[in-house]
Amino acid sequence: MAYAENWNGYVAIKAQSAKGAQASGAGAILLPTSGGAGGQLSKTAVQSALVRHDAQQLRGRHGSRRTSGTYSSEIGIGRTDSVWEALMRSAWSAANLAITQAAMTSVTTGANTIVAAAGSWITEGLRVGDVIRATGLPDAANNGKNLRITGLTALTITVAETLVVNAVADTGFTITRPGRVLTNGAAGALTRTYFTIEEYMYDLDASELYTDCRWSRGMIRMNADGLLDTEFGWTGTGEMEVVNGVAAPHFTSPADPTEISIAASEAVIRMGSADVLDLTSFDFTMDLQPSAPTTVRPDKLSPDVFLGTFQASMNMTLLLKDLQALADFDAETQLSLHLLASENEASPSDFFSLVVPNFTLGSFAKSALTKAGGARTVTLSIPADLVGKDTRGGAFDPTTCKIQVSNAA
Repeated sequence: MAYAENWNGYVAIKAQSAKGAQASGAGAILLPTSGGAGGQLSKTAVQSALVRHDAQQLRGRHGSRRTSGTYSSEIGIGRTDSVWEALMRSAWSAANLAITQAAMTSVTTGANTIVAAAGSWITEGLRVGDVIRATGLPDAANNGKNLRITGLTALTITVAETLVVNAVADTGFTITRPGRVLTNGAAGALTRTYFTIEEYMYDLDASELYTDCRWSRGMIRMNADGLLDTEFGWTGTGEMEVVNGVAAPHFTSPADPTEISIAASEAVIRMGSADVLDLTSFDFTMDLQPSAPTTVRPDKLSPDVFLGTFQASMNMTLLLKDLQALADFDAETQLSLHLLASENEASPSDFFSLVVPNFTLGSFAKSALTKAGGARTVTLSIPADLVGKDTRGGAFDPTTCKIQVSNAA
């Protein structure tokens, strides 16, 4: 008899064409995992209320079925694009939005600006929080690096990075928003995506196969000298089967992502108008409040998985060097956050970008005075109640959260 070893298996996922249409065959991808509870089948225990004269209990029965799962992982370019898409209940934009002099005539550069002579960056599709790259500008230092848009008008792009100033009009430029952008679904157009998830164990030549699963929770977490860790959670209707022998594995040759994981040291967080350079830990959670209700039906399954409103929350701890965050908390200042996590490679580096454009701080908690050596810290908490859709319009996406990845597909 073979026993299942800790490492000898995989998790494969594939989107279904519809609820009840179990995915199969080719086209699945492996979900790199670093732990987590995995898929779980649970059943409600239904107790008999009969009173017996021998002071013993009549065996109860199984009631409704539930399936759910959580997987820990790490951010790597292109690894989990389909999961983020399902969590946002939207669709990735088309890749590589490029804008040239044909739309904007010419540009000049300031210390933090790219200024056009005509046209509109907003009309062409750019928004605050996008990451862009320039090519064809006369100063080589301005080309081929990731630039975070912090302000945007029809003619002026303001970026967080420092540029070489050049007041001479240039007509040979291209401004590209690389990769694809994902925002929360528009009203009335939310996408309902169901997945088939297989957990295959080589030693047993058997799989747990979960159908009609909806991704319902996503987390990004990082600590100093760590990687950008993630955790994904799903909720199912209760549909699960064990397959083995010739039926296992269920999916045919799932694609195995090969990208490296991104380190926290390669990431930068901008909150408000400044980069946070003294961060020790950060976490971001999106929760869709899943519900798989119980109904009376012979298969004991839930009729569907229902998701609630998009809830986002964050926590961060940083070295205490001023009281600006306390002032922002006191004044209920509207803030934004931009996480840009890049691969360790020559510019332009591949990246994962997360923007939370509209929130206020929920607490400001400083560490205690102590005789021991070390720096004092402050922990900032942003509960879901204080995170909302950006309603400013124009140069701002109408979204609670925006993700951009540099890969085209």
